[in-house]
Parts: sequence; structure tokens; C-alpha cells
Amino acid sequence: MVVLQKVKKYYKWFWDECFSGDYDDWGTSTYFIEIGLDLYADRQLEVYENGNVLSYDGSHITDDFGRLCDQRLGHGDIQEFEISKAEFEQVWQTNQPINR
Repeated sequence: MVVLQKVKKYYKWFWDECFSGDYDDWGTSTYFIEIGLDLYADRQLEVYENGNVLSYDGSHITDDFGRLCDQRLGHGDIQEFEISKAEFEQVWQTNQPINR
């Protein structure tokens, strides 16, 4: 039986691999993800070492750079990366994505 969470959760983690291909010079990235009540990503922001930012949500799910995470994420899978809603919102509101 799957137990759904009662509130949205927010996570941040550092990805220590470069984007790859034509974008290898972007460097490493930090991911910020809002997980909805259904345990799927609602919003996602990727902040790259060179300053580039990508964002995805229900109104912009995919593009030539990537896509909104489509895997169900259990709280136990990424619990150690949890951040506050305030921290997520601050990053979401103050970064200008290049893919919008």
C-alpha cells in the first residue's frame, strides 16, 4: 500500500557531473525540486556552475535541454536533501531560466 504525503516537500542536491555534449562547459549543477502530494515533481530548477538556469513545471515539462523529473520520489529516497519551502521559493523567484 502506498502512503501519500500530506504536504509538499522541497529538496536540493548537488550533481557533480557536467551536463554533457555541447553543454559540457556549463559545469556541475544544483537541483531544486518541489515534490507534490502524489510524490512526483511539480517544479524543478537546475542552477549550473556557469550561471545558466533551467526550470520546469506543469506549464513547461520538456525542451531541448531536458525535462521535469518523471519518476516518483519517495521521501525516504531523498530525505537527507530536504530544504524549507522558503529556501526553494527564494531560489525559484530570483533565478531567470534560459529555457523560458
